[in-house]
Amino acid sequence: MKSENGLGIIGIIFIIIIISTIITGGVFFIKNNINHEKNDEIRSNMLLIQGACSRLKQDSIKQKNTDMYLGTKISDMNDDAIINDFKSKNVIAEDQYEKYYCLNNENLKQLNLDIENEENSYYLINYDANEVIITKGYEGKYKLSEIS
Repeated sequence: MKSENGLGIIGIIFIIIIISTIITGGVFFIKNNINHEKNDEIRSNMLLIQGACSRLKQDSIKQKNTDMYLGTKISDMNDDAIINDFKSKNVIAEDQYEKYYCLNNENLKQLNLDIENEENSYYLINYDANEVIITKGYEGKYKLSEIS
């Protein structure tokens, strides 16, 4: 009569395969959730900026004063490494640089927003088109209209 002393080599291999599959699935699930949350955070920030800048534009129309726009035109920021890197990606055409304003953290506070620029990045706004761009990009997407 044969004595059984445990699972055996096949049983141990089967358990290892099941455990590794569960761990791989868990890591994928957590990583996917983190990416989704980051996407939602960036999109929410961009929507807040879009709303605040739209309100600022409406105020400037009422007062007939376009000097109310916050930020620095990216066409005037030739010495900024982040902006130069962004320009090299050709996300927007060079003839559009005059229409986009770079919002620094102080500008975001002036808009009464409790957000800051991402590390090594700026938010850009085109007041005419009401388009918001993040210079760093997220998953290859830069414009609010592209980030879903």
